[in-house]
Amino acid sequence: MERFRTSIHLVTHNGAAWLPYCLESLAAQMDKDFFLLVIDNGSLDGSPELVVEFLARHPELGQRARLVKNKQNFGFARAHNQAITWTESEFVLVLNQDAYLAPAYLAELALCLANEERAGALTGKLLKWNFDPATFHASQFGAGQEEHVDSLGLSLSRSRKVTNLGQGEIDHGQYEVARQVWGVPATAPLYRRAALLAVSPTGTVFDEDFVSYKEDVDLAWRLLWAAYDAWYIPSAVGYHDRSLRAGQGLRAERQQRQSRARELKVYSWANHLGVLVKNDSAGNFWRDLPWILAHELAKAVFLLFTDPFTLFLGKLRFLRLLPSLVRKRRQLKPTHRRGGRELRTWWTRVKQSTLGTSG
Repeated sequence: MERFRTSIHLVTHNGAAWLPYCLESLAAQMDKDFFLLVIDNGSLDGSPELVVEFLARHPELGQRARLVKNKQNFGFARAHNQAITWTESEFVLVLNQDAYLAPAYLAELALCLANEERAGALTGKLLKWNFDPATFHASQFGAGQEEHVDSLGLSLSRSRKVTNLGQGEIDHGQYEVARQVWGVPATAPLYRRAALLAVSPTGTVFDEDFVSYKEDVDLAWRLLWAAYDAWYIPSAVGYHDRSLRAGQGLRAERQQRQSRARELKVYSWANHLGVLVKNDSAGNFWRDLPWILAHELAKAVFLLFTDPFTLFLGKLRFLRLLPSLVRKRRQLKPTHRRGGRELRTWWTRVKQSTLGTSG
């Protein structure tokens, strides 16, 4: 594995509907200098068999690929930590099963990572993939139809709300300038392995206490503290079928939340608070307390009226994790190379979330 510059880590769980297309996009990558490690988290829909069959039909990819089957669903964090431990490449591409990468995706990101010494994480232009297994064909991508942005990177506000830059906007070609962003989503990011190891004093890159949700936010914050930059590269195009789409308005938000498993909602709520405990500086936190309190109270009131059980369980989970989070905060302190004032500029810049062609 170590002879390849990049290792692509694809974690699957009941993803048979997307996997033929996701794997097809990997086989078509212009940059062939990668090893593919697929880790299946106890799928019951035939996903492992599908991967084996695909690799058998595509021996050029199969010769530099391996499938590992976990007996149960270990979640995003633990499975990707397994993959990082089992590979030794210079670069690491973390990949969701419901993503499709254009042929130049890896090549464009790897070029930037090789040229930007302080770059630790990169994402391409991720567009929405409205996937219908009954009618979809890969030729639909870039066929002239209107395309909407899924994510151009992550943004952090004074309230500590994390959003996907550009999400929902029509792509008119207005986001064609590469630039630094606060962080990158875990859909299809390319990381520098040395950066991942530098911000992981406990030996695990993704926080396994989080299980699923907000691991990418936690990692983005840690990389920023350690003076590694995150970049958005528009020439690297990918597509993402976001199964948990953000609702528009309270009614849509409530319907969207009701469609999610309670366990996942609990993880999301507790992990958001966990990220703040691990990574926010005391000075910045107290300075922005009015914005943070307003945001957190609004979420709590919303949950109180729409899903009080999730609010209760999330609070219990957060309190149970709190001692571990405080310990990890202390362990991360020696990795900090930037000051809190420098980090603060990311959420106090005027129009910092704008990614226009003017640069």
